[in-house]
Amino acid sequence: RDRARKLIQKIDEALKRIEQGDYGYCSETGDPIAVKRLEARPIATLGLEAQERHERLEKTKRDD
Repeated sequence: RDRARKLIQKIDEALKRIEQGDYGYCSETGDPIAVKRLEARPIATLGLEAQERHERLEKTKRDD
């Protein structure tokens, strides 16, 4: 249930970004997010490079 609620929240946020004209742009860099990435993950807020950077940072925090 919690996972479904989180997904619904992310979908709602994506819909708001569409309304605001921000959908499809990386929230970190402002660069366009690749169409293939958005097709695979329509709720994506980060471009591929920014997402990879974010995941590396998360991994180093967990390793500490």
